[in-house]
Amino acid sequence: MALSPAAIPLRDYRTYLDEYLRQVSAPFESVAGRIIEERLPAGYGRDPLLPCLVLWAGAACGADIADCAPIAAAFDLFDRFLLLHDELSAQAAPAVQRWGLGQSLNAGDALYALAFRYLAAAVRRPERRLAVAKLVAEAVLSAIECDADDGKASAVLTAAALQAGAALAGADERLWPEFAAAGRLLAAAAFASDAASAREVSAQAVAVLRGCAPGADLDALEEVAAYVARHAG
Repeated sequence: MALSPAAIPLRDYRTYLDEYLRQVSAPFESVAGRIIEERLPAGYGRDPLLPCLVLWAGAACGADIADCAPIAAAFDLFDRFLLLHDELSAQAAPAVQRWGLGQSLNAGDALYALAFRYLAAAVRRPERRLAVAKLVAEAVLSAIECDADDGKASAVLTAAALQAGAALAGADERLWPEFAAAGRLLAAAAFASDAASAREVSAQAVAVLRGCAPGADLDALEEVAAYVARHAG
């Protein structure tokens, strides 16, 4: 979803994420590292909605937001990895023209590895983090398998973002599918054919989570739902 100058949801989480991501840098000096650094600034043509949903879901279920930050960063880096590979699949990709296909692919691989580094960073509850790392890895692999179907890939990743936040917070495993279902609905709303359909589907996403997360700021999720609906179609 493209970032809009219109009002955006989850502002506090976006601010926190932006500050946290300032720590992220390519851990090596090479052409691939330079390609990554070009894609690390917060304004690189993308909307960090999924990482913010990780933070929201974690807070909704009682997690310390600091525990969720590395996973949110991993989602951000996986997003950059997928965007770069989408770019490389296009004809006359700028990165390929400037750096060559081999170095561009190396940069994508490095972004993938950096994301996994963050999945294992600052671990406080190993059993929760291991479960989250597994579900995130499976989601990214599923998104890659979706190939050019952006709708399916978005559904997989949005579901995983909300589920990961809930899992990190120690939410009952019986509730994880509810968070995943809400994520799939939000993704479906983003690809709805018109705003009215998007509003209907996104409202269902909010309804799914009512009662699942006692500490949830559902007004914030309703803002996300409205934001998605405005940008549908």
